[in-house]
Amino acid sequence: MILRAKYILAEDLKPIENGFVRIESTRIVEIGRGHRQDSIDCGDAVLMPGLVNAHTHLELGGMLGKVPPTNRFVDWLRQIAPMMRSMVGQDEALRIAVRAGLLASVKGGTTRLGDISRFFEPTRETIADVASRPIVTSFGEVLGTRPHDLDRIVQYPEEGLTSSETLVAGISPHATYSVPPDVMRECMAVSRKYNVPTCIHAAESLEEVEFLSSGTGPMRDFLESMGAWDASRQPIGSRPIEYLNQIGVLGPKTLLAHCNYIDDHEIELLAGSATSVAYCPRTHHAFGHPPHRFVEMMAAGINVSLGTDSLASNPSLSMLDEIRFIRNHRSDLPVETIIRMATINGRRALNDSIDYAGIVNGSSAELIAIPLEQSGPTDPLENVLTGSHLPTHCIIAGCSVLN
Repeated sequence: MILRAKYILAEDLKPIENGFVRIESTRIVEIGRGHRQDSIDCGDAVLMPGLVNAHTHLELGGMLGKVPPTNRFVDWLRQIAPMMRSMVGQDEALRIAVRAGLLASVKGGTTRLGDISRFFEPTRETIADVASRPIVTSFGEVLGTRPHDLDRIVQYPEEGLTSSETLVAGISPHATYSVPPDVMRECMAVSRKYNVPTCIHAAESLEEVEFLSSGTGPMRDFLESMGAWDASRQPIGSRPIEYLNQIGVLGPKTLLAHCNYIDDHEIELLAGSATSVAYCPRTHHAFGHPPHRFVEMMAAGINVSLGTDSLASNPSLSMLDEIRFIRNHRSDLPVETIIRMATINGRRALNDSIDYAGIVNGSSAELIAIPLEQSGPTDPLENVLTGSHLPTHCIIAGCSVLN
């Protein structure tokens, strides 16, 4: 397969004008300038690396618009929790949500995503049945103190259900406030045993910070009301990232979702441990959190990726919407920084050892073509970020899944 476009975002996101990319099997084998015979013409478009949604919940697709986010996070949780419990046994509704989410992701430019699923078995079965979809890292979610077959969570794809190249198992002890230290440590032991990635919600709200520090506040009240409070549990007396560091959770295979409320010392801990962060811009904005410290995190050497979170808190699963939102609100950021967060940083967050930005020889063929706005900026990256076009072509693992 040969793709031609007005611009190719080559190594280090440098554009090649009137370029082409040749793909064999699942790899890019040639990049050049000019026309090639039998090429697929993407037209006046930017051919660029596919976007990575490092943090989402496909199974929550049916919650779109049902509980609008509020600046009182626990009040929102109180409304969401019963809806989650009602999903038990509703496998067909879950499958519909997952299929729709995968399709919406592709249409929004996503070629890889990290999905957290409480109901991971039907979710993974559904993902495996969808041919035209992103490459998925499926984090099976662990919640509370009840017994879990943790090995089962990460072994599931190894039973012949799907290729490990397109559906990778991971584990997700839900959050600092909902999984006790002993279960959190067990999850990390399984992660290390099978060499799979881990994702944890951390420092997502002020209520979480208060709960970990003192054992009191709205989060404690919520856990008690849900029958999820262990009376023998003592206040941790630490901030979220400090706590995760104390119990040995931080590390290069750990991805922390959100990190909305962290201090300077916690930034140092994340940087020193090579832990990745998934920042969800539109969800962060919807809950009215103060400005996220992702720029300071990256300056400290932290790998910060981007995610949409779920449709329970975001109007779409489009990563194009996400990066355009950032550009609209942070015009001071270099466009290359935003694209890196949505591409190479996302792949690193999902445990890919990728060391290049842009399209390079030998790289995995995960590409999207975005038409240029004819009246838009002349810089192709700026044109993509300020435009409104959706992808016309999407290549995942060397196969066309959109056009």
